[in-house]
Amino acid sequence: MSDNQIIDLVNASERKDEDLYQEFLESRDREVFGILFRKYMALVFGVCVKYLGEKHLAQDATMEVFEKMLGYQPRSSVSNFRAYLFVIAKNHCLMKQRGEKVISINFSDADMESATYVHPIDEVNKKEDRLDDCLKQLKDLQKECIDEFYMKKKSYSEISSELHVTLNAVKSHIQNGKRNLKICLEAA
Repeated sequence: MSDNQIIDLVNASERKDEDLYQEFLESRDREVFGILFRKYMALVFGVCVKYLGEKHLAQDATMEVFEKMLGYQPRSSVSNFRAYLFVIAKNHCLMKQRGEKVISINFSDADMESATYVHPIDEVNKKEDRLDDCLKQLKDLQKECIDEFYMKKKSYSEISSELHVTLNAVKSHIQNGKRNLKICLEAA
């Protein structure tokens, strides 16, 4: 008999996805999880392509999502597995995007010949120095929330518990801090 298996979605298991996932959580049986993996791999891959834009990154992210789910224990029961999986995949991709710090500098040939503009890294250093100056001008909670969220990559709830403020306050401090940074940077 061949090792290849044909996935027949028309005659797939009669059991609901939510029941299969609950059984997996209780038993940690990878065969049960494999049923869900085969059924939803294309959906997760599509979400990853949408958010990451590149096929090879999306393939890696798809596997990372399912690997994460193997060890993850949700806080409450999952009533809609498809929607739950979509949100996990979307959040995973957004966190991957947020973690990548890409600095792009637009310059023309005339700039490269200019003696005042020696190297693109000089411009980046000036922007970073200006950003540091603007960060120092923020109110304390705005500065702390922005530092924790963007630099230390902490979630709203982690910041909320560390600083002893509500989630809405964290969101507000980050939003106001970003606005104040933008104003400060544009004034330069």
